[in-house]
Amino acid sequence: MVGWLGIYQVGLVVSSVVSGLSAAIAWRNRGARGGVALAITLGAHATWAVSTLVGTLAPGTEIAVVTSKIVITAVVVLTAAFFVFALQYTGHESYVRRETLALLAIEPVATTALIWTNEAHGLMYVALEPGSTGASGLTKNYGPAFIAHTVYSYSLLVIAIFLVVIFVFRSRYMYKRQVAAVSFATFVPLTANAVSLALHLQLDLTPIVFTVTGVAFTWAVAREGLLNVTPIATEIILDDIDTGVIVVDTGDRVVDINDSASELFDVSKEGVIGASIPELVSERPTLKTAYEAVTAGRTSESWESQVDDRYFRAQSSPLIDRRDEVVGYALLVVDLTEQRERELELERRNEQLDRFAGVVSHDLRNPLQVASGRLELARRDGKAEHFEAIERSHERMERLIEDLLSLARLDEGLDVERVDNGEVAESAWTHVDTADSTLVVSVDELFLDADRDRLSQLFENLFRNSVEHGGDGVTVSVESLPDGRGFAVSDDGPGFVDADVDAVFDDGYTTSRDGTGFGLSIVAEIADQHGWSVEAIDADAGARIEVTTGEKMAMVN
Repeated sequence: MVGWLGIYQVGLVVSSVVSGLSAAIAWRNRGARGGVALAITLGAHATWAVSTLVGTLAPGTEIAVVTSKIVITAVVVLTAAFFVFALQYTGHESYVRRETLALLAIEPVATTALIWTNEAHGLMYVALEPGSTGASGLTKNYGPAFIAHTVYSYSLLVIAIFLVVIFVFRSRYMYKRQVAAVSFATFVPLTANAVSLALHLQLDLTPIVFTVTGVAFTWAVAREGLLNVTPIATEIILDDIDTGVIVVDTGDRVVDINDSASELFDVSKEGVIGASIPELVSERPTLKTAYEAVTAGRTSESWESQVDDRYFRAQSSPLIDRRDEVVGYALLVVDLTEQRERELELERRNEQLDRFAGVVSHDLRNPLQVASGRLELARRDGKAEHFEAIERSHERMERLIEDLLSLARLDEGLDVERVDNGEVAESAWTHVDTADSTLVVSVDELFLDADRDRLSQLFENLFRNSVEHGGDGVTVSVESLPDGRGFAVSDDGPGFVDADVDAVFDDGYTTSRDGTGFGLSIVAEIADQHGWSVEAIDADAGARIEVTTGEKMAMVN
């Protein structure tokens, strides 16, 4: 027994020192969540170990009796403090209010009062006196209050452990080691205490085994930043923000990803965590190069990139540990697609306003000047030719205004439906002054998805262009493309003899003195809104405009 007692006492010395150092480290971090509770827990254990050690050095004396009471006092403080730490560490700090702390203080205060007044009532110990051959040399017969205290303490510890265990399973990958240390530090002393009580061991293993707890907590605080940012705090930060967050280590492996990033890239956390970023973006060299550039140093970097039809901005922040070494990077990713689309739309509108301003300042001014000059001449001599010129100027101004209004209305959204291409073409023909021209439609009962009014306007402008440039008696044809993925409008006129085929869809381009230069521009705009493309072809006989819709037009029998 003497040999084992010596080993036991050495263990108590080690346990006291380790717990004391751990308490000091935790106290330096007392401003962090759970810091005070952890410091009190470890300090209470250091007191427990020192008191037990003193009791073994003076067995069977009044000193042993006093130290035995100090042990109970330290245990009740340790139990309550650890319960508070578990609440704060696992994200239940909302329960740590004054009312809760007051309730938790009732049992430690009552137990402490009972233990120090035990001689008057014997509720804690029926007998606590010299006479045993144990390490403290005391005979201990437990009373009802001690049993109640034991049940209460174990209940509180079980709840705390349950909270920690549940938290282990929902802990983020990057904090697995930290949470594992806390769990291990929690289980070991409780198990040792249960074994000591169950087997009625003369040497209580709990204060010795608590050395493991002290070491685990010291490691977790010093190396894993236990009290700097707790896992639950990081979880709140990562999961409650709309910005996508991806955490990578220095080996370019994904160690964490929040819900926003998962939704942004349409990936599952389980499928991405642990994966290599270079491998994930291996088929996108631009992204790979950008990632390597922003994770190559110790400063925050940002970059923007387009992936398919989406735009992203990412900012990297290096993660630096206590040794001033980069251990990874946090990548904040924002989807800029909607913003970029708004910017492009605003840019397009500004360009449109510039075009409108040009038309108003130049194209409308010319016919106005002509009309004003002719009106002055008409006042002098009253010849009919002046009035005819004024009428032509007014007609040109009216067409310019109509085209400008058409362009402005194109900003309105599309009302897409399944339409009969041939039927829309024939209807559009009736809205155009075609004189003695002829329409031939060979796309009967061919359907495509389009806005009926916009498609009609497209046909009207194409028909008007053919009639105006094709000459008297021109024949206009509407037919489907050979592959069925679009249609064409052609005529048997002279074609684009004096026109630049590559420029006919530009705003203001015209080869006619009376033309507005917006007819085919509107056609191109309508096609673009639908996701179609247009092409002008100078055919062997006449002009031809092909509209490629991309979808194969359906035939209804």
